[in-house]
Amino acid sequence: MKKYTLYLDESETKIWDQATHSFQNPHFCMAGIVVADSSISQLNNSLAQFKRSIWRDRPDPESVIMHQMRILDAEKGRLDPRKYPEYTRFSQQCSRKVFYANLKQVFAQNDITIVGCCISEDRLRDHYQGGDNKPDPYLIAMQYILENYCHFLSNKNGRGSIVYESRELIGNERLRDRYYHIKLMGSMYMTRAVMEKRLLGLDFVDKDQNIAGLQIADFVPHSFARHFAGMSQPKANIFATLKHYRYDGGIGRPDRYGVHCMP
Repeated sequence: MKKYTLYLDESETKIWDQATHSFQNPHFCMAGIVVADSSISQLNNSLAQFKRSIWRDRPDPESVIMHQMRILDAEKGRLDPRKYPEYTRFSQQCSRKVFYANLKQVFAQNDITIVGCCISEDRLRDHYQGGDNKPDPYLIAMQYILENYCHFLSNKNGRGSIVYESRELIGNERLRDRYYHIKLMGSMYMTRAVMEKRLLGLDFVDKDQNIAGLQIADFVPHSFARHFAGMSQPKANIFATLKHYRYDGGIGRPDRYGVHCMP
């Protein structure tokens, strides 16, 4: 069986309400990219070439770790230039446009598939929270993603692992528990037997290890969280490309099998 890796990241976004001086409409998103293990070296080469183009003035451009939030901070004037000097150039819109135009080419050069889940935290609370029930967004998002990842792997007759950007140790272990809970029990649409057959494991990797898949996945969840929260994308963005690469289940349904907003 062909092997695949799903590189996952997460993001949460909220809308600032000037009238109430508070954040409203929070949306949590867990999403990432699926790449065949046999294509990872090509992805590494594409991202290395991309970095050499964007940071050609730096002595070691390939060592730069890509973070979407650093670019957004530079755009909003929140970036600490002493801590992240390699991102100061993105305070200029022309530099952001060049960045995203080149990042689109990384997608075009590689066989990438996007899966994910976005959750309206307000609707989740209003629809399902009550009494002693407190829904877990991480468990819900993980179940939805594992279902669609297994669907993808079944269509490809493959097996797949997951690489998640590492957080604090307790957070990693809690997420690992959710993963194995779903794998051992199965889900609404995928049986335990299918999950046992298709899913290989979950690993946590620090972003500073310079993993190409994780750095590209970093640009996925925040864009979809903004979209489902009704927020506009930054002037320079890659959202149209991300929508194009969603998994469609083989039946033209990227809204169902790619990235879906729940509940």
